[in-house]
Amino acid sequence: MEKWRSAGQSHRRHEYSGIQRKTSDLVCAVDDVRATKFVEAAVPFAWYGGSYQDEQMPFAQFATDPEQVFSVWPEFTIPPEQVEAFRKNRQGCVLDRRIAERRGWKPGDRVPLKGNIYPFDLDLEICGIFDSPKNTDSLYFHWDYLNEGLKQQNYPNIDNAGTIFARISDAESIPAAIKSIDDKFGSSDTPTRSQTEAAFAQMFVDMLGNVQILIRNIGLAVVFSLSLVTANSMAMAMRERVTEIAVLKAIGFPGWRVLLMVLGEACVIAMLGGFLGVGMGCLFLQGMNSVMPQFFPFTVIEMLGPWVSYGLIAAAALGLISGFVPAIQAARMSVTAGLRRVA
Repeated sequence: MEKWRSAGQSHRRHEYSGIQRKTSDLVCAVDDVRATKFVEAAVPFAWYGGSYQDEQMPFAQFATDPEQVFSVWPEFTIPPEQVEAFRKNRQGCVLDRRIAERRGWKPGDRVPLKGNIYPFDLDLEICGIFDSPKNTDSLYFHWDYLNEGLKQQNYPNIDNAGTIFARISDAESIPAAIKSIDDKFGSSDTPTRSQTEAAFAQMFVDMLGNVQILIRNIGLAVVFSLSLVTANSMAMAMRERVTEIAVLKAIGFPGWRVLLMVLGEACVIAMLGGFLGVGMGCLFLQGMNSVMPQFFPFTVIEMLGPWVSYGLIAAAALGLISGFVPAIQAARMSVTAGLRRVA
């Protein structure tokens, strides 16, 4: 379950999907969810997926209820006058500040969107710009505007929001709220499936299926290949420095110290490569998060914990594995045998 990011840090967000009804039924469904115990706010949510000019789905676009959208997401900050302008303008929209800064948009600008999923194009006017803790890369507009436009096009699947977002009063009430909502719609023609936002996001990840396993196996194969390459490089380095190692042992260096020196060298080289790889990966992640946050929702700050540690631990392990055999050979080497060999 994902903690609701509010000032009190005590709310949690939920998503209730599967509600597909006629307009009056949909409005009643949203009202029924709002009337459920422990639910503080709820809004319909529909993915539009349009294109801007020649850009295919340049940012996320959602049709929702302008009256309560900022009650469901109270961590989004926006001037009250902009919220009021958004509510009064049927063709109005609000968007994440990061989108506005990236494209140089400001309130009053027009945003034409061509429908890729729905046969209805939108001509939106920016009424406000909100700030959010995370980069949502999202634009919100009136669900009624989309629905009425689809009616004019005689679209067969109208009056359908698909998803309802709700905010629960406190964390302890989450299970009870989920059960109440599912029980309320359980005997209807369109029963709901209620789940937390984290579970909802995980559902999309699970849709990848074997792709996750494939990526993991490719990563393991790459690590194994790198261990072989690194071990071969260390073995060649030791063969080229046999005389140096023999001299060190001749002047009194014990075998265990030679072993630690070789292992330390292998680990230092591997760790330098690990830092370089992690740094490049962080730059790539931050760049993709800025360009396509809907597909790369994590920032570098959020990944600085265990994930970065895993990469550096893997690099250190790679150094130990690759340097173990050459270090043992160097520690066991006799002075006379080393001095007789020519590197």
